[in-house]
Amino acid sequence: MIRKAEIKDIFQIVSIEKKGFHQTLGEKFLYLEFTENPDALYYVIEQSGTVVGYLGFRLHDKSAEMMNFIISQEYQGQGLGTQLLTYLFGVLKSHQIEKIVLEVRASNVRAQHFYKKFNFYESHRMKQYYGNEDGIVMVKEGDL
Repeated sequence: MIRKAEIKDIFQIVSIEKKGFHQTLGEKFLYLEFTENPDALYYVIEQSGTVVGYLGFRLHDKSAEMMNFIISQEYQGQGLGTQLLTYLFGVLKSHQIEKIVLEVRASNVRAQHFYKKFNFYESHRMKQYYGNEDGIVMVKEGDL
């Protein structure tokens, strides 16, 4: 099931981030996004009542910046990421979003391939964006 993220989901989201990314946006950041940022859209995907992934965006006029997107390792490869991203395309379309921007680690070839399946393209690289690793900015424009 896909639904809007709630404050009660923060602990599970942070746990998923720590396991998958070895870092997290943090409880305080997520709490503020959920309660005080009217331009933030965060959704979770559940399996048997447990949050197994989430996707967050910040809206800016007719564009959206992807903040984070992760599916728990044990649930990857089951199409849940595709379901969640496809669902969010519909949500973004209802907000008249025409462009999505995201950053991905240069070493995360799997994620880059995933985004390319949805017609994201590499815009440019940011040197040392992730500390000692470059970031790749990917963009999707037009029909979501």
